[in-house]
Amino acid sequence: MSTVLRVSNLEVDFQINDVVNNSPLRGINLEIKAGRTLGIVGETGCGKTLTATAIMGLLPSSAVQRGTIEFADHGVMSTHDMAAIRGSEITMIFQNPQSAFNPIFSLGAQLTMVAQRRGISNIPATLTARLESVGLRDPQRVLESYPHELSGGMLQRCMIAMALLSSPTLLIADEPTTALDATIGDQVLTLIASLQKREGFAMLFISHDVSAVAKVSDDIAVIYAGRVVETGPAHEVMNSPQHPYTQGLLGAIPRADKARGTLVAIPGNVPSVLTNIKGCAFAERCSWRIDTCDQEPPIVRIGSQSVACWVVKP
Repeated sequence: MSTVLRVSNLEVDFQINDVVNNSPLRGINLEIKAGRTLGIVGETGCGKTLTATAIMGLLPSSAVQRGTIEFADHGVMSTHDMAAIRGSEITMIFQNPQSAFNPIFSLGAQLTMVAQRRGISNIPATLTARLESVGLRDPQRVLESYPHELSGGMLQRCMIAMALLSSPTLLIADEPTTALDATIGDQVLTLIASLQKREGFAMLFISHDVSAVAKVSDDIAVIYAGRVVETGPAHEVMNSPQHPYTQGLLGAIPRADKARGTLVAIPGNVPSVLTNIKGCAFAERCSWRIDTCDQEPPIVRIGSQSVACWVVKP
């Protein structure tokens, strides 16, 4: 199975007033195989969206990026290289569909502009077929509508349709259910999974919702404070988490069999991106902490899982 995306030692700093702050991303390593989904999960502020933005080549000019990004048969990609295939071979679904579309143009006008840029022929028929493929039963009405005239769920389906117009090799879905209620969000997850199975694209799925990640992912990468702390097949990470942070995330999921009023939480807070982190970033919140946690943790292999921890043993 070929590798679609390989991210190696990705770091991002931001330069503000000639001062470079500490890295919000500290050596991200990821790999996605063809036709598979890698889910990235972690608390708000851990670097999930920043990772996706760096992969897409959409970082602001104040960003200083290091590391390598390899995509499909293109090899190592520069920001300029990624711009040439962004929107065609690699596409993205953003968090909030209401703000992703231009409010002064109809959906038809916006989808048509995208189709024209991608050189798609017979645009009206293509748009109609694609909107139907994402479950929109009256595509003509949708095309004639403005963003404010459609629900959040319909707009998210339109965004999925736009992202898949060019049959991309890789789809990045960045928190695609955040702005939706639970029922509609679950429908969108089911839709994305079925489209991937039918069309065969690889996917990077980003969410703070562990349950959503588990539902659509083949593999999972857990990120904490800009570093991947655990990776592995989804069923293994969910059923046998090895890193204390992963265990804390899964333990905090509300469950019907827990006593009423019981709420499990990880103590403390995610460190600020301005903090000069030395050693394991999770150490301040970890009940397993030992003296060596003040040093950068090694990567430990346990079966198919990789864990960045001093305490975990192979």
